[in-house]
Amino acid sequence: MGFLASLFGQKNSPAPRAAAPRPAAVPLAAPEEPAEPAPGTLGSTAPVLDEATLAALLAEARAHLERKDLPAALQLYEQIAAADLDLSGPFTTISGDLGATGHIEAVIEFLAPRYDPASHGLPAGINLLQAYLHQRNPVAAGELIDLLTPLIATYSMRDRFDGFRTAVQQLLAATPAEASGPARSAATDIRLISISRPIWTYGLEDGENLLPTKNPRARRIGLMPLALVVEGTKPNTMAPPDHPLAGVVRGLPLALAEVCWFCAGYRPVAMSGLTPDNTLLLSPMVFRGEQIRRLFPRDQEPLDYAIAGTVHSTADGRLAALEFTIWDTRKNKLLKALRHEGPDALAQAWPQVLAYIEATKPSTAPLAYTAPADPLGHAAALDEVAHFFLAEKGVLPVEKLAPHAPRLAALAAHATAHPGAPAARLAFFATLRHCANLGLEVPPESAATADSLAGTP
Repeated sequence: MGFLASLFGQKNSPAPRAAAPRPAAVPLAAPEEPAEPAPGTLGSTAPVLDEATLAALLAEARAHLERKDLPAALQLYEQIAAADLDLSGPFTTISGDLGATGHIEAVIEFLAPRYDPASHGLPAGINLLQAYLHQRNPVAAGELIDLLTPLIATYSMRDRFDGFRTAVQQLLAATPAEASGPARSAATDIRLISISRPIWTYGLEDGENLLPTKNPRARRIGLMPLALVVEGTKPNTMAPPDHPLAGVVRGLPLALAEVCWFCAGYRPVAMSGLTPDNTLLLSPMVFRGEQIRRLFPRDQEPLDYAIAGTVHSTADGRLAALEFTIWDTRKNKLLKALRHEGPDALAQAWPQVLAYIEATKPSTAPLAYTAPADPLGHAAALDEVAHFFLAEKGVLPVEKLAPHAPRLAALAAHATAHPGAPAARLAFFATLRHCANLGLEVPPESAATADSLAGTP
């Protein structure tokens, strides 16, 4: 069962992923187990904690919780989660301590993006499951029960899970309208879209020739759709497509994939999705390791690494927090979780993510590429490009672009504001070509900007 189908309450198999059109070039497969890491790929940089230090950190965090200082405890938990150790025991203790001190929402916020059943075991999963039930979230609880069921090994535990399933059914019966999943996608499937090159290369003549040649040992990295969680909304509710952060959320996987394309060590694929009403996906739930492995089976198109995460929005649409999770998908292991609070969360997280995956130094390429210094603006721009590209390919209805003039104006402004960033300029030019192919008029202001940028090196 595909992740997005079950994510939105479905019990039928999802429609196959709609692959974005691309040239008939055969991707170079990553080796199963290379003798040594390829240049520019993830290294083992996680700190190592001995048992005594781990125990001390857990005890100190529990003391913070008892003093009602949750932020201080979470800072220590972040240190533990980033360490190079078996996290099954620590995650059980952390989730148990958070729950015992009344921080049920924090159990979900901390553990849900990181928890993987195969790696972290049943006890931590049960704590997370009980938190979902306490928060009256039967959809998430039911999904987690499905993931935990293969770990059940005793009759007593089987009986306990029968009780959990009964609780889920009771919640569903008591609140059917709330528990049926997001109103915009209940009872239908989500189509996934894979983008295998920087999105703007599809709108340029010979755009692929601007890219570096990939080493056969380049690792395959997936940039998954980010979750968008809006303060004050019901759990698992999909945000509207015109949410103020929608473009950033949809565009960040494209921006990360673009950077990875110009890094020697990776062959990236960016993932997006299409809802039943033909809008680009804003997932309310984060992708985790096991769901990513199911989307990219080991015997078909496996990933080496994946980046997922969650964008948290205030009720009025401002950025409240951002978390990136970086997975080793072959080992089914969470490598790193980065979380920042406040309106500058992306500005703080962006350089840390690029540094962790060792993507700060671009490879030799025909295009003199530099990673975006304005990730928020660049992500929003790439989302606009994706809309025009997918409309030209018939994936999105052209009506979804209306009105298209403000979209062009935003791309023109982004390119003008970043004269030293060729990707921003090429994104604008690619969109102009999509407009020509779609028969859409280019406003005089945008045409004038294109003329002024045409001679820029």
